[in-house]
Amino acid sequence: MTTDNPESPQLSRSQRLRRRLFYNDPSDETTLQPHSQEPLVKKSELWGFFLFGFGYYAWPNVCASLLLPIFVQGIARGASRLESDSSILCPDEDDNIPAGDRCLVTFGWVRVTPTSYVLLLNVVSVWCTILVTLGVSALADHGRVSRRIMLAFSTSLCVVACLFFVGALKEEVWWFSGVTFVIAGILYGVTLNFYDAQIPILTRHHPDVVRARVMHGESSAEYIDAKVSIQTFLSGGASGIGYAGGLVLTIMAAIILLFTDATLLIVGYCIVMAGIFVFIFTVLYAKFSVQRTFPPLPPNSNVFTFGYRRIGKTIRKARRLKTLFYFLCTWFILGDGLFATSNMAILIAQDQLHLGNSSMIIAALVQFIFAGAGIVFWIWMQNSRGLSPLRTVIINSCLFGMIPIYCLLGLIEGCPVGLKQEWELYVLAAFFGLFMGAIYSSNRVVYAQFIPFGHENELFALYEMSSVSSSWIAPLICTAIIEQASVRHTWWFLATQFFIPALMMLFIDVEKGRAEGVAFYQAEKMERDRQAESTPPDTRYAGTGDNKNDAIQIA
Repeated sequence: MTTDNPESPQLSRSQRLRRRLFYNDPSDETTLQPHSQEPLVKKSELWGFFLFGFGYYAWPNVCASLLLPIFVQGIARGASRLESDSSILCPDEDDNIPAGDRCLVTFGWVRVTPTSYVLLLNVVSVWCTILVTLGVSALADHGRVSRRIMLAFSTSLCVVACLFFVGALKEEVWWFSGVTFVIAGILYGVTLNFYDAQIPILTRHHPDVVRARVMHGESSAEYIDAKVSIQTFLSGGASGIGYAGGLVLTIMAAIILLFTDATLLIVGYCIVMAGIFVFIFTVLYAKFSVQRTFPPLPPNSNVFTFGYRRIGKTIRKARRLKTLFYFLCTWFILGDGLFATSNMAILIAQDQLHLGNSSMIIAALVQFIFAGAGIVFWIWMQNSRGLSPLRTVIINSCLFGMIPIYCLLGLIEGCPVGLKQEWELYVLAAFFGLFMGAIYSSNRVVYAQFIPFGHENELFALYEMSSVSSSWIAPLICTAIIEQASVRHTWWFLATQFFIPALMMLFIDVEKGRAEGVAFYQAEKMERDRQAESTPPDTRYAGTGDNKNDAIQIA
Protein backbone atom coordinates (compact mmCIF):
# COMPACT_ATOMS: atom_id res chain seq x y z
CA MET A 1 0.00 0.00 0.00
CA THR A 2 1.42 3.35 -0.95
CA THR A 3 1.74 5.97 1.77
CA ASP A 4 1.42 9.07 -0.41
CA ASN A 5 -0.44 11.94 1.18
CA PRO A 6 -4.11 11.66 0.13
CA GLU A 7 -4.22 15.44 -0.28
CA SER A 8 -1.20 15.47 -2.62
CA PRO A 9 -1.78 17.90 -5.51
CA GLN A 10 -0.26 15.33 -7.92
CA LEU A 11 -3.34 13.14 -7.43
CA SER A 12 -6.64 13.67 -9.22
CA ARG A 13 -9.80 14.37 -7.25
CA SER A 14 -11.06 10.80 -7.71
CA GLN A 15 -7.69 9.41 -6.56
CA ARG A 16 -7.71 11.61 -3.46
CA LEU A 17 -11.27 10.51 -2.67
CA ARG A 18 -10.32 6.86 -3.11
CA ARG A 19 -7.36 7.20 -0.78
CA ARG A 20 -9.43 9.02 1.80
CA LEU A 21 -12.04 6.27 1.74
CA PHE A 22 -9.81 3.20 1.53
CA TYR A 23 -6.41 4.12 3.01
CA ASN A 24 -5.22 4.99 6.50
CA ASP A 25 -3.29 8.02 7.60
CA PRO A 26 0.25 7.36 6.30
CA SER A 27 1.75 8.36 9.65
CA ASP A 28 0.03 5.36 11.31
CA GLU A 29 2.41 3.02 9.48
CA THR A 30 5.46 4.62 11.04
CA THR A 31 4.13 5.55 14.49
CA LEU A 32 1.73 2.70 15.30
CA GLN A 33 2.59 -0.34 13.18
CA PRO A 34 5.78 -1.14 15.17
CA HIS A 35 3.58 -1.56 18.27
CA SER A 36 1.27 -4.14 16.65
CA GLN A 37 2.27 -7.68 15.70
CA GLU A 38 -0.32 -7.82 12.93
CA PRO A 39 -1.15 -5.27 10.18
CA LEU A 40 -3.22 -2.33 11.34
CA VAL A 41 -6.85 -2.38 10.25
CA LYS A 42 -7.20 -0.49 6.98
CA LYS A 43 -10.26 1.43 5.92
CA SER A 44 -10.61 -0.95 2.99
CA GLU A 45 -10.81 -3.84 5.46
CA LEU A 46 -13.60 -2.08 7.33
CA TRP A 47 -15.41 -1.59 4.03
CA GLY A 48 -15.16 -5.35 3.45
CA PHE A 49 -16.47 -6.07 6.96
CA PHE A 50 -19.51 -3.82 6.53
CA LEU A 51 -20.21 -4.86 2.93
CA PHE A 52 -20.34 -8.48 4.05
CA GLY A 53 -22.75 -7.48 6.82
CA PHE A 54 -24.91 -5.64 4.27
CA GLY A 55 -25.30 -8.77 2.20
CA TYR A 56 -25.07 -11.53 4.78
CA TYR A 57 -27.36 -10.11 7.47
CA ALA A 58 -30.02 -9.84 4.78
CA TRP A 59 -30.28 -13.64 5.00
CA PRO A 60 -31.41 -13.89 8.65
CA ASN A 61 -33.38 -10.64 8.44
CA VAL A 62 -35.34 -11.59 5.32
CA CYS A 63 -35.01 -15.32 4.58
CA ALA A 64 -34.62 -16.99 7.98
CA SER A 65 -37.21 -14.77 9.67
CA LEU A 66 -39.72 -14.27 6.83
CA LEU A 67 -39.38 -16.09 3.51
CA LEU A 68 -38.28 -19.49 4.82
CA PRO A 69 -41.07 -19.86 7.44
CA ILE A 70 -43.61 -18.83 4.79
CA PHE A 71 -42.13 -21.18 2.20
CA VAL A 72 -41.53 -24.26 4.36
CA GLN A 73 -44.85 -23.98 6.17
CA GLY A 74 -46.63 -23.53 2.85
CA ILE A 75 -44.93 -26.61 1.37
CA ALA A 76 -45.80 -28.64 4.48
CA ARG A 77 -49.39 -27.38 4.36
CA GLY A 78 -49.70 -28.53 0.75
CA ALA A 79 -48.45 -32.01 1.68
CA SER A 80 -50.55 -32.33 4.84
CA ARG A 81 -53.37 -34.81 5.28
CA LEU A 82 -56.43 -34.97 7.48
CA GLU A 83 -55.89 -36.23 11.01
CA SER A 84 -59.01 -38.38 10.76
CA ASP A 85 -57.88 -40.07 7.52
CA SER A 86 -54.22 -39.86 6.49
CA SER A 87 -55.07 -40.97 2.96
CA ILE A 88 -56.96 -37.74 2.25
CA LEU A 89 -55.07 -34.56 1.38
CA CYS A 90 -56.14 -31.45 3.24
CA PRO A 91 -58.33 -29.00 1.34
CA ASP A 92 -56.61 -25.88 0.04
CA GLU A 93 -58.94 -23.64 2.03
CA ASP A 94 -59.10 -23.90 5.82
CA ASP A 95 -62.86 -23.31 5.72
CA ASN A 96 -63.25 -26.62 3.89
CA ILE A 97 -61.58 -28.68 6.64
CA PRO A 98 -64.18 -30.84 8.44
CA ALA A 99 -65.18 -29.54 11.87
CA GLY A 100 -62.95 -30.90 14.61
CA ASP A 101 -60.39 -32.18 12.15
CA ARG A 102 -56.83 -30.93 11.57
CA CYS A 103 -54.20 -30.95 8.85
CA LEU A 104 -51.10 -32.91 9.85
CA VAL A 105 -47.80 -33.54 8.10
CA THR A 106 -45.25 -36.29 8.71
CA PHE A 107 -42.15 -35.43 10.73
CA GLY A 108 -40.11 -38.58 11.18
CA TRP A 109 -42.36 -41.10 12.88
CA VAL A 110 -44.91 -38.56 14.17
CA ARG A 111 -47.52 -36.33 12.56
CA VAL A 112 -47.69 -32.66 13.49
CA THR A 113 -49.32 -29.47 12.28
CA PRO A 114 -47.47 -27.45 9.58
CA THR A 115 -46.70 -24.78 12.20
CA SER A 116 -45.14 -27.35 14.53
CA TYR A 117 -43.28 -28.82 11.56
CA VAL A 118 -41.39 -25.55 11.05
CA LEU A 119 -40.60 -25.29 14.76
CA LEU A 120 -39.29 -28.87 14.91
CA LEU A 121 -37.11 -28.30 11.86
CA ASN A 122 -35.56 -25.43 13.79
CA VAL A 123 -34.77 -27.85 16.62
CA VAL A 124 -32.93 -30.22 14.25
CA SER A 125 -31.11 -27.33 12.60
CA VAL A 126 -30.01 -25.94 15.96
CA TRP A 127 -28.48 -29.18 17.20
CA CYS A 128 -26.67 -29.81 13.92
CA THR A 129 -25.37 -26.23 13.99
CA ILE A 130 -24.03 -26.73 17.51
CA LEU A 131 -22.10 -29.85 16.51
CA VAL A 132 -20.56 -28.29 13.40
CA THR A 133 -19.78 -24.87 14.87
CA LEU A 134 -18.09 -26.15 18.01
CA GLY A 135 -15.98 -28.47 15.85
CA VAL A 136 -14.57 -25.80 13.51
CA SER A 137 -14.59 -22.61 15.61
CA ALA A 138 -11.48 -23.30 17.71
CA LEU A 139 -9.57 -24.28 14.55
CA ALA A 140 -10.04 -20.74 13.28
CA ASP A 141 -8.10 -19.37 16.26
CA HIS A 142 -4.99 -21.12 14.93
CA GLY A 143 -2.92 -20.70 11.79
CA ARG A 144 -4.31 -18.79 8.80
CA VAL A 145 -7.61 -20.52 8.01
CA SER A 146 -10.40 -18.46 9.62
CA ARG A 147 -11.04 -16.37 6.51
CA ARG A 148 -11.14 -19.40 4.21
CA ILE A 149 -13.52 -21.29 6.51
CA MET A 150 -15.86 -18.31 6.69
CA LEU A 151 -15.87 -17.84 2.91
CA ALA A 152 -16.41 -21.57 2.33
CA PHE A 153 -19.49 -21.73 4.56
CA SER A 154 -20.92 -18.47 3.24
CA THR A 155 -20.51 -19.59 -0.37
CA SER A 156 -22.08 -22.97 0.46
CA LEU A 157 -25.08 -21.15 1.93
CA CYS A 158 -25.51 -19.28 -1.35
CA VAL A 159 -25.44 -22.57 -3.27
CA VAL A 160 -28.00 -24.19 -0.97
CA ALA A 161 -30.25 -21.13 -1.25
CA CYS A 162 -30.43 -21.66 -5.00
CA LEU A 163 -31.92 -25.16 -4.43
CA PHE A 164 -34.88 -24.21 -2.25
CA PHE A 165 -37.34 -23.85 -5.13
CA VAL A 166 -37.01 -27.59 -5.92
CA GLY A 167 -39.38 -28.48 -3.06
CA ALA A 168 -42.15 -26.46 -4.71
CA LEU A 169 -41.82 -28.06 -8.14
CA LYS A 170 -43.30 -31.48 -7.31
CA GLU A 171 -45.49 -32.55 -4.41
CA GLU A 172 -43.65 -35.86 -3.94
CA VAL A 173 -40.36 -34.06 -3.04
CA TRP A 174 -41.93 -31.64 -0.55
CA TRP A 175 -39.54 -33.01 2.11
CA PHE A 176 -36.57 -31.55 0.21
CA SER A 177 -37.50 -28.09 1.49
CA GLY A 178 -37.12 -29.29 5.07
CA VAL A 179 -33.69 -30.79 4.32
CA THR A 180 -32.41 -27.61 2.69
CA PHE A 181 -33.90 -25.60 5.57
CA VAL A 182 -31.76 -27.55 8.05
CA ILE A 183 -28.60 -27.36 5.94
CA ALA A 184 -29.02 -23.61 5.38
CA GLY A 185 -29.42 -23.12 9.13
CA ILE A 186 -26.13 -24.92 9.78
CA LEU A 187 -24.21 -22.91 7.17
CA TYR A 188 -25.70 -19.63 8.36
CA GLY A 189 -24.88 -20.32 12.02
CA VAL A 190 -21.23 -21.19 11.38
CA THR A 191 -20.68 -18.14 9.17
CA LEU A 192 -22.30 -15.83 11.70
CA ASN A 193 -19.94 -17.10 14.40
CA PHE A 194 -16.86 -16.26 12.31
CA TYR A 195 -18.26 -12.86 11.35
CA ASP A 196 -19.01 -11.83 14.93
CA ALA A 197 -15.58 -13.05 16.06
CA GLN A 198 -13.99 -10.41 13.83
CA ILE A 199 -15.27 -7.61 16.09
CA PRO A 200 -12.68 -8.09 18.89
CA ILE A 201 -9.96 -8.90 16.34
CA LEU A 202 -10.55 -5.75 14.27
CA THR A 203 -10.85 -3.73 17.47
CA ARG A 204 -7.49 -4.92 18.78
CA HIS A 205 -5.64 -3.84 15.62
CA HIS A 206 -7.63 -0.67 14.89
CA PRO A 207 -5.34 2.42 14.74
CA ASP A 208 -7.39 4.32 17.36
CA VAL A 209 -7.12 1.44 19.84
CA VAL A 210 -3.41 0.88 19.20
CA ARG A 211 -2.81 4.62 19.59
CA ALA A 212 -4.63 4.68 22.93
CA ARG A 213 -2.60 1.69 24.15
CA VAL A 214 0.71 3.21 23.09
CA MET A 215 -0.04 6.63 24.58
CA HIS A 216 -1.84 5.67 27.78
CA GLY A 217 -1.17 1.97 28.47
CA GLU A 218 -3.41 -1.08 28.34
CA SER A 219 -4.84 -0.54 31.82
CA SER A 220 -5.86 3.08 31.22
CA ALA A 221 -9.41 4.37 30.98
CA GLU A 222 -8.56 5.90 27.59
CA TYR A 223 -7.61 2.48 26.21
CA ILE A 224 -10.79 0.84 27.52
CA ASP A 225 -12.94 3.69 26.19
CA ALA A 226 -11.27 3.41 22.78
CA LYS A 227 -11.99 -0.32 22.63
CA VAL A 228 -15.63 0.09 23.66
CA SER A 229 -16.08 2.91 21.16
CA ILE A 230 -14.66 0.88 18.25
CA GLN A 231 -16.56 -2.25 19.29
CA THR A 232 -19.79 -0.23 19.40
CA PHE A 233 -18.99 1.23 15.98
CA LEU A 234 -18.30 -2.20 14.47
CA SER A 235 -21.18 -4.07 16.12
CA GLY A 236 -23.73 -1.30 15.72
CA GLY A 237 -22.57 -0.52 12.20
CA ALA A 238 -22.80 -4.18 11.18
CA SER A 239 -26.32 -4.47 12.59
CA GLY A 240 -27.43 -1.17 11.05
CA ILE A 241 -26.05 -1.88 7.62
CA GLY A 242 -27.42 -5.42 7.88
CA TYR A 243 -30.91 -4.00 8.30
CA ALA A 244 -30.26 -1.71 5.34
CA GLY A 245 -29.33 -4.77 3.29
CA GLY A 246 -32.46 -6.51 4.54
CA LEU A 247 -34.53 -3.50 3.49
CA VAL A 248 -33.07 -3.58 -0.04
CA LEU A 249 -33.60 -7.33 -0.37
CA THR A 250 -37.14 -7.08 1.01
CA ILE A 251 -38.01 -4.37 -1.53
CA MET A 252 -36.66 -6.58 -4.31
CA ALA A 253 -38.73 -9.53 -3.06
CA ALA A 254 -41.79 -7.30 -2.62
CA ILE A 255 -41.62 -6.12 -6.23
CA ILE A 256 -41.49 -9.73 -7.43
CA LEU A 257 -44.33 -10.92 -5.17
CA LEU A 258 -46.60 -7.92 -5.77
CA PHE A 259 -46.35 -8.17 -9.56
CA THR A 260 -46.76 -11.95 -9.77
CA ASP A 261 -49.25 -14.46 -8.41
CA ALA A 262 -46.98 -14.90 -5.32
CA THR A 263 -47.14 -18.69 -5.35
CA LEU A 264 -44.79 -20.79 -3.22
CA LEU A 265 -42.63 -21.36 -6.29
CA ILE A 266 -42.23 -17.59 -6.66
CA VAL A 267 -41.27 -17.38 -2.97
CA GLY A 268 -38.69 -20.08 -3.68
CA TYR A 269 -37.28 -17.97 -6.51
CA CYS A 270 -37.05 -15.03 -4.09
CA ILE A 271 -34.90 -17.21 -1.82
CA VAL A 272 -32.69 -17.99 -4.83
CA MET A 273 -32.37 -14.25 -5.44
CA ALA A 274 -31.36 -13.83 -1.78
CA GLY A 275 -28.61 -16.43 -2.24
CA ILE A 276 -27.24 -14.53 -5.24
CA PHE A 277 -27.48 -11.28 -3.24
CA VAL A 278 -25.41 -12.74 -0.41
CA PHE A 279 -22.85 -14.20 -2.84
CA ILE A 280 -22.17 -10.79 -4.44
CA PHE A 281 -21.17 -9.29 -1.10
CA THR A 282 -19.24 -12.42 -0.12
CA VAL A 283 -17.05 -11.80 -3.17
CA LEU A 284 -16.53 -8.17 -2.14
CA TYR A 285 -15.54 -9.29 1.35
CA ALA A 286 -13.03 -11.73 -0.14
CA LYS A 287 -11.49 -8.82 -2.05
CA PHE A 288 -11.05 -6.44 0.89
CA SER A 289 -10.58 -8.70 3.91
CA VAL A 290 -7.23 -9.57 5.51
CA GLN A 291 -6.22 -12.92 6.98
CA ARG A 292 -4.28 -12.46 10.19
CA THR A 293 -1.92 -15.00 11.68
CA PHE A 294 -2.83 -16.90 14.84
CA PRO A 295 -0.75 -19.41 16.83
CA PRO A 296 -0.27 -22.77 15.07
CA LEU A 297 -2.12 -25.85 16.22
CA PRO A 298 -0.33 -27.62 19.08
CA PRO A 299 1.82 -30.58 17.96
CA ASN A 300 -0.01 -33.87 17.29
CA SER A 301 -3.44 -32.19 17.24
CA ASN A 302 -6.27 -33.91 15.39
CA VAL A 303 -8.11 -31.37 13.23
CA PHE A 304 -11.37 -33.32 13.61
CA THR A 305 -11.37 -33.41 17.40
CA PHE A 306 -9.28 -30.36 18.35
CA GLY A 307 -12.24 -27.96 18.40
CA TYR A 308 -14.32 -30.11 20.74
CA ARG A 309 -11.38 -30.81 23.05
CA ARG A 310 -10.43 -27.16 23.32
CA ILE A 311 -14.00 -26.05 23.96
CA GLY A 312 -14.17 -28.67 26.72
CA LYS A 313 -10.96 -27.39 28.29
CA THR A 314 -12.21 -23.80 28.21
CA ILE A 315 -15.51 -24.75 29.82
CA ARG A 316 -13.64 -26.64 32.55
CA LYS A 317 -11.83 -23.39 33.28
CA ALA A 318 -15.14 -21.55 33.63
CA ARG A 319 -14.37 -20.59 37.21
CA ARG A 320 -11.69 -18.24 35.85
CA LEU A 321 -14.17 -16.59 33.46
CA LYS A 322 -17.18 -16.43 35.75
CA THR A 323 -18.55 -13.17 34.36
CA LEU A 324 -18.32 -14.37 30.75
CA PHE A 325 -20.16 -17.62 31.44
CA TYR A 326 -22.76 -15.88 33.59
CA PHE A 327 -23.36 -13.48 30.70
CA LEU A 328 -23.77 -16.47 28.37
CA CYS A 329 -26.52 -17.77 30.65
CA THR A 330 -28.44 -14.51 30.28
CA TRP A 331 -27.97 -14.58 26.51
CA PHE A 332 -29.16 -18.21 26.47
CA ILE A 333 -32.55 -17.03 27.71
CA LEU A 334 -32.71 -13.70 25.89
CA GLY A 335 -31.68 -15.11 22.50
CA ASP A 336 -34.33 -17.79 22.90
CA GLY A 337 -37.00 -15.14 23.40
CA LEU A 338 -35.92 -13.02 20.43
CA PHE A 339 -35.89 -16.01 18.10
CA ALA A 340 -39.21 -17.47 19.23
CA THR A 341 -41.11 -14.16 19.41
CA SER A 342 -40.33 -13.39 15.78
CA ASN A 343 -41.43 -16.84 14.63
CA MET A 344 -44.62 -16.80 16.70
CA ALA A 345 -45.69 -13.42 15.33
CA ILE A 346 -45.25 -14.67 11.75
CA LEU A 347 -46.99 -17.99 12.41
CA ILE A 348 -49.95 -16.28 14.11
CA ALA A 349 -50.23 -13.81 11.22
CA GLN A 350 -50.38 -16.74 8.80
CA ASP A 351 -52.39 -19.22 10.85
CA GLN A 352 -55.03 -17.02 12.49
CA LEU A 353 -55.04 -13.65 10.72
CA HIS A 354 -54.66 -15.38 7.34
CA LEU A 355 -52.45 -12.60 6.04
CA GLY A 356 -50.92 -13.00 2.62
CA ASN A 357 -47.32 -12.70 1.55
CA SER A 358 -47.79 -9.03 0.65
CA SER A 359 -48.77 -8.14 4.21
CA MET A 360 -45.78 -10.03 5.59
CA ILE A 361 -43.45 -8.17 3.22
CA ILE A 362 -44.87 -4.81 4.32
CA ALA A 363 -44.37 -5.79 7.96
CA ALA A 364 -40.75 -6.69 7.20
CA LEU A 365 -40.19 -3.32 5.53
CA VAL A 366 -41.58 -1.53 8.57
CA GLN A 367 -39.32 -3.56 10.83
CA PHE A 368 -36.16 -2.78 8.85
CA ILE A 369 -36.89 0.96 8.67
CA PHE A 370 -37.43 1.20 12.42
CA ALA A 371 -34.50 -1.12 13.13
CA GLY A 372 -32.16 1.24 11.29
CA ALA A 373 -33.56 4.21 13.18
CA GLY A 374 -33.30 2.28 16.46
CA ILE A 375 -29.63 1.41 15.89
CA VAL A 376 -28.77 5.07 15.21
CA PHE A 377 -30.72 6.26 18.26
CA TRP A 378 -29.19 3.81 20.74
CA ILE A 379 -25.64 4.35 19.46
CA TRP A 380 -26.26 8.08 19.89
CA MET A 381 -27.45 7.43 23.44
CA GLN A 382 -24.25 5.52 24.19
CA ASN A 383 -21.87 8.02 22.62
CA SER A 384 -23.46 11.31 23.65
CA ARG A 385 -25.33 10.42 26.82
CA GLY A 386 -22.87 7.94 28.29
CA LEU A 387 -25.30 5.01 28.32
CA SER A 388 -23.23 1.83 28.66
CA PRO A 389 -23.79 -1.10 26.26
CA LEU A 390 -24.90 -3.28 29.20
CA ARG A 391 -27.55 -0.76 30.29
CA THR A 392 -28.68 -0.51 26.68
CA VAL A 393 -29.33 -4.27 26.58
CA ILE A 394 -31.21 -4.20 29.90
CA ILE A 395 -33.46 -1.30 28.87
CA ASN A 396 -34.25 -2.77 25.45
CA SER A 397 -34.93 -6.23 26.88
CA CYS A 398 -37.54 -4.79 29.22
CA LEU A 399 -39.12 -2.78 26.41
CA PHE A 400 -39.12 -5.81 24.12
CA GLY A 401 -40.84 -7.83 26.85
CA MET A 402 -43.89 -5.59 26.45
CA ILE A 403 -44.56 -7.18 23.03
CA PRO A 404 -45.65 -10.64 24.31
CA ILE A 405 -47.54 -8.95 27.16
CA TYR A 406 -49.49 -6.93 24.63
CA CYS A 407 -50.17 -10.05 22.54
CA LEU A 408 -51.61 -11.78 25.64
CA LEU A 409 -54.52 -9.35 25.39
CA GLY A 410 -55.65 -11.46 22.44
CA LEU A 411 -56.69 -14.21 24.89
CA ILE A 412 -59.33 -11.94 26.42
CA GLU A 413 -62.66 -12.70 24.84
CA GLY A 414 -64.12 -9.64 23.17
CA CYS A 415 -60.88 -7.66 23.35
CA PRO A 416 -60.34 -6.01 19.94
CA VAL A 417 -56.52 -5.92 20.23
CA GLY A 418 -53.75 -8.41 20.98
CA LEU A 419 -52.52 -9.21 17.46
CA LYS A 420 -56.04 -9.77 16.18
CA GLN A 421 -55.95 -7.25 13.33
CA GLU A 422 -53.60 -6.60 10.46
CA TRP A 423 -52.57 -3.09 11.53
CA GLU A 424 -51.30 -4.50 14.84
CA LEU A 425 -48.73 -6.59 13.00
CA TYR A 426 -47.23 -3.45 11.49
CA VAL A 427 -47.12 -1.67 14.85
CA LEU A 428 -45.45 -4.66 16.50
CA ALA A 429 -42.98 -4.87 13.60
CA ALA A 430 -41.99 -1.26 14.32
CA PHE A 431 -41.44 -1.95 18.03
CA PHE A 432 -39.63 -5.18 17.18
CA GLY A 433 -37.18 -3.28 14.98
CA LEU A 434 -36.60 -0.46 17.45
CA PHE A 435 -35.44 -2.77 20.23
CA MET A 436 -34.09 -5.92 18.55
CA GLY A 437 -31.21 -4.27 16.69
CA ALA A 438 -29.95 -2.51 19.80
CA ILE A 439 -30.09 -5.75 21.81
CA TYR A 440 -28.04 -7.73 19.29
CA SER A 441 -25.52 -4.94 18.72
CA SER A 442 -24.90 -3.94 22.33
CA ASN A 443 -24.90 -7.55 23.52
CA ARG A 444 -21.95 -8.36 21.25
CA VAL A 445 -20.06 -5.32 22.54
CA VAL A 446 -20.49 -6.39 26.16
CA TYR A 447 -19.46 -9.96 25.46
CA ALA A 448 -16.43 -9.00 23.35
CA GLN A 449 -14.92 -7.19 26.35
CA PHE A 450 -14.73 -10.45 28.33
CA ILE A 451 -12.90 -12.58 25.72
CA PRO A 452 -9.22 -13.44 26.33
CA PHE A 453 -6.84 -12.96 23.41
CA GLY A 454 -6.59 -16.00 21.14
CA HIS A 455 -10.08 -17.35 21.96
CA GLU A 456 -12.22 -15.09 19.74
CA ASN A 457 -13.71 -17.66 17.36
CA GLU A 458 -13.91 -20.32 20.05
CA LEU A 459 -15.76 -18.15 22.58
CA PHE A 460 -17.94 -16.45 19.98
CA ALA A 461 -18.96 -19.98 19.01
CA LEU A 462 -20.16 -20.43 22.59
CA TYR A 463 -21.90 -17.05 22.30
CA GLU A 464 -23.74 -18.07 19.16
CA MET A 465 -24.46 -21.50 20.59
CA SER A 466 -25.75 -19.95 23.81
CA SER A 467 -28.38 -18.22 21.71
CA VAL A 468 -28.89 -20.89 19.07
CA SER A 469 -28.85 -23.84 21.46
CA SER A 470 -31.63 -22.28 23.47
CA SER A 471 -33.63 -21.90 20.26
CA TRP A 472 -34.60 -25.56 20.37
CA ILE A 473 -36.15 -25.11 23.83
CA ALA A 474 -38.65 -22.44 22.83
CA PRO A 475 -39.84 -24.30 19.70
CA LEU A 476 -40.38 -27.49 21.72
CA ILE A 477 -42.23 -25.67 24.50
CA CYS A 478 -44.26 -23.66 22.00
CA THR A 479 -45.03 -26.83 20.03
CA ALA A 480 -46.32 -28.51 23.20
CA ILE A 481 -48.43 -25.45 24.03
CA ILE A 482 -49.84 -25.29 20.50
CA GLU A 483 -50.74 -28.98 20.51
CA GLN A 484 -52.44 -28.76 23.94
CA ALA A 485 -53.97 -25.26 23.78
CA SER A 486 -53.46 -22.70 21.01
CA VAL A 487 -50.68 -20.71 19.40
CA ARG A 488 -51.68 -17.59 21.38
CA HIS A 489 -50.95 -19.26 24.72
CA THR A 490 -47.26 -19.34 23.79
CA TRP A 491 -47.03 -15.65 24.79
CA TRP A 492 -47.20 -16.65 28.48
CA PHE A 493 -43.89 -18.45 28.09
CA LEU A 494 -42.30 -15.87 25.83
CA ALA A 495 -43.05 -13.00 28.22
CA THR A 496 -40.62 -14.50 30.74
CA GLN A 497 -37.78 -14.66 28.20
CA PHE A 498 -37.03 -10.94 28.43
CA PHE A 499 -37.57 -9.85 32.01
CA ILE A 500 -35.61 -12.72 33.58
CA PRO A 501 -32.35 -12.01 31.66
CA ALA A 502 -32.79 -8.26 32.21
CA LEU A 503 -32.91 -8.91 35.96
CA MET A 504 -29.87 -11.21 35.77
CA MET A 505 -27.85 -8.58 33.91
CA LEU A 506 -28.22 -6.13 36.77
CA PHE A 507 -25.65 -8.22 38.65
CA ILE A 508 -22.97 -8.20 35.92
CA ASP A 509 -19.73 -6.31 36.71
CA VAL A 510 -18.12 -5.40 33.37
CA GLU A 511 -14.82 -4.33 34.93
CA LYS A 512 -14.54 -7.65 36.73
CA GLY A 513 -15.22 -9.49 33.47
CA ARG A 514 -12.41 -7.60 31.69
CA ALA A 515 -9.98 -8.37 34.51
CA GLU A 516 -10.89 -12.07 34.38
CA GLY A 517 -10.14 -12.12 30.63
CA VAL A 518 -6.71 -10.55 31.18
CA ALA A 519 -5.87 -12.95 34.02
CA PHE A 520 -7.03 -15.96 31.95
CA TYR A 521 -4.75 -15.04 29.06
CA GLN A 522 -1.75 -14.33 31.28
CA ALA A 523 -2.18 -17.68 33.06
CA GLU A 524 -2.31 -19.47 29.68
CA LYS A 525 0.81 -17.65 28.53
CA MET A 526 2.72 -18.63 31.66
CA GLU A 527 1.69 -22.25 31.13
CA ARG A 528 2.86 -22.16 27.49
CA ASP A 529 6.16 -20.64 28.55
CA ARG A 530 6.72 -23.43 31.09
CA GLN A 531 5.93 -26.04 28.46
CA ALA A 532 8.28 -24.34 25.99
CA GLU A 533 11.15 -24.44 28.47
CA SER A 534 10.74 -28.20 28.88
CA THR A 535 10.29 -28.89 25.14
CA PRO A 536 13.19 -29.46 22.69
CA PRO A 537 13.83 -26.31 20.59
CA ASP A 538 12.90 -27.96 17.29
CA THR A 539 9.37 -28.84 18.51
CA ARG A 540 8.71 -25.84 20.71
CA TYR A 541 5.25 -24.27 20.47
CA ALA A 542 5.52 -20.82 18.99
CA GLY A 543 3.06 -18.85 21.14
CA THR A 544 1.56 -15.68 19.74
CA GLY A 545 4.57 -13.59 18.99
CA ASP A 546 6.59 -10.91 20.73
CA ASN A 547 6.43 -11.61 24.48
CA LYS A 548 6.49 -7.98 25.51
CA ASN A 549 3.25 -7.36 23.63
CA ASP A 550 1.46 -10.64 24.37
CA ALA A 551 0.17 -9.63 27.78
CA ILE A 552 -1.67 -6.62 26.43
CA GLN A 553 -3.26 -8.28 23.42
CA ILE A 554 -6.61 -8.81 25.12
CA ALA A 555 -9.89 -8.68 23.23
